[in-house]
Amino acid sequence: MKEALVAAGAIKSRPKTADAHEAGAELVRRFGFKRLPVRDPYTAPVGAVLVYSHGRNPGHVEIRTKNGFVSDYFSKVHSGYRLTGVYGRRERGHGIDVDQRLAAR
Repeated sequence: MKEALVAAGAIKSRPKTADAHEAGAELVRRFGFKRLPVRDPYTAPVGAVLVYSHGRNPGHVEIRTKNGFVSDYFSKVHSGYRLTGVYGRRERGHGIDVDQRLAAR
């Protein structure tokens, strides 16, 4: 996911966090994302970054697309882990809550 965020132009450099469940805090702190008031992965806006935790495992990150979810694979259903946060960023001049370049992937 780190490479996908950079490749999509959503962030300028590769995130430094080791575990996926730490991604949300870094997206906010380093890249200007905001945590969105969303608790259901299916209602997340297209292009939002979803962060999950899974016990002692590293967690999981995926991007909401028009047709489902994408991480290192595409799925019509979310990962099934516990959603810990949904993150988006305002696109300059457009007033939308997510980076539309991510939605296009």
